Amino acid sequence: MAVNHIMLIGCGKMGSALLEGWLRDASLDAVFTIIEPDHSRLGWVVNESRVSLYEGCAAAVAANATESTMIVLAVKPQMMDEALAAIRNSNDANSAYLSIAAGISTRWLKQRLGSDAVVLRAMPNTPAAVGRGITALFADAPDAVRALAHQLLLAVGDVVHLENEDLMDAVTAVSGSGPAYVFLLTEALGMAGVKAGLPESLAKELAKVTVCGAGALMAAVDTPPATLRENVTSQGGTTAAALSVLMADEGLPQLMTEAVDAAKKRSIQLGE
Repeated sequence: MAVNHIMLIGCGKMGSALLEGWLRDASLDAVFTIIEPDHSRLGWVVNESRVSLYEGCAAAVAANATESTMIVLAVKPQMMDEALAAIRNSNDANSAYLSIAAGISTRWLKQRLGSDAVVLRAMPNTPAAVGRGITALFADAPDAVRALAHQLLLAVGDVVHLENEDLMDAVTAVSGSGPAYVFLLTEALGMAGVKAGLPESLAKELAKVTVCGAGALMAAVDTPPATLRENVTSQGGTTAAALSVLMADEGLPQLMTEAVDAAKKRSIQLGE
C-alpha cells in the first residue's frame, strides 16, 4: 500500500495539535509536508524524518512537494483565498482537501478548486491540543478518503460524522466555540469566589479543578448532565439556592442559547 502524503497548510495551535497527533499514531503510514511561515514554534519537528517544512506554498512547489493524498487547510477563513490560489494549480488532480476553517463551506471551496475536487469539511476544537477534542466531519467523498480523514482527526479526539453540511454552523457554535464558554465559566466562578471572601489564588484553583473534575466525571459515566446536576442538589440546600439564580428565566440557559445563536450567525457570515 502506498504511503499517504499529507500536506498541512497552516501550523498554528490547531495545526500543531493535529501534527502531534499524527506523529503519535503508529498506525498512520504517512509523510507530511508542512507549510507555515513562522517556523519558530516548530522546532520540535526539525528532527522528524517524516516531516518537511516550508515557509510558503511557493517553496513547496519549487521542491516538487505538493502532490498529496490529503491537503489539510488549517488557515484562518480570511486567509483561505490566498492559500488556495497558491496551490490550486500545483497539486495532483487526485488530491483531496480537508478544511477545518470555520464558516467555509464545501461549495465555496469547490468554486475555487473546481467542481470535481474532493472536498471535506471538519470542525475540531481546542481540547485537541491534549487529545481530548471532538471533531465534526462532513465527508461527501469516496470511502478511502473518508476513512483517511477520520483517522487524521481521530488522532486528536473523538470524531462524529455529519450527513448534512448545514449542521456545521451550529456545530461550530456549540463545540467549536464551546471551550471558550467553559473557560469563561471557570473565570467567572473564580471571580465570584474572590467576591465571596476567598483569596484570589485559592478561588482560581477551586474553580479550575472543580470544572476539570466535573468534566472528568461526565466523561467517566453514562449519566446525563441533568441527572448529575440533580444528584448534587439537595432540596433547600446551598446548590439549590445557587441554581435558583442560574436557572432563572434570564439565567444561564437563556444566555447560552443567545450565545450559541450569535456564534452560529457569525459562522454563517464567515462563509458568505
